[in-house]
Amino acid sequence: MNLHELGLRLLLLILSILILFFISNRRKSETLNPLFMIIGLCTFSLLYVFTKVEIGVGIGFGLFAIFSILRFRTKAFTINAVIFLFVCMTLSILDVFFPADKYFDLLLFHGGIIIAYFLGTFRNVKYLSSFELTLDTCDFPNLDESKMRKCIAERIPFEEFKYKIISVNAVANEVKVEVFY
Repeated sequence: MNLHELGLRLLLLILSILILFFISNRRKSETLNPLFMIIGLCTFSLLYVFTKVEIGVGIGFGLFAIFSILRFRTKAFTINAVIFLFVCMTLSILDVFFPADKYFDLLLFHGGIIIAYFLGTFRNVKYLSSFELTLDTCDFPNLDESKMRKCIAERIPFEEFKYKIISVNAVANEVKVEVFY
């Protein structure tokens, strides 16, 4: 792979990742960190180096161990973030290993993945986030639906919400509910 070809593949990867990033962040309720885009570029660079240098099985196991440690030592990512990272890494792997004489096929793969990603982000979910809320059973001794809804509405700043009772503890006089907003 010469410098011109490397530059074209890197440019295609950067454009694809930018498009995916802006598709992912068009909703204000959940946004991705811009540094997630660097993971695709790092994967591209790492794989490019691996194509130029002979590596052994030990390095592969070492990389697997590093990524495993990172996964268990960092905060959990949302599903959207994991999908974005996986797509970025897939595009970077395609860019490095795809045959040089098949640029049109590579463009089709990029376009297909971006279109599928875009279509996959359309979802008809009304409540995107949730949290747990602990309430006193004294406020609603018979767990009446309207009283429960009113009690929750007084404690949260959202007008529209849905809730689900997780547990009722009669000894501690508390009800745990999960509130979706």
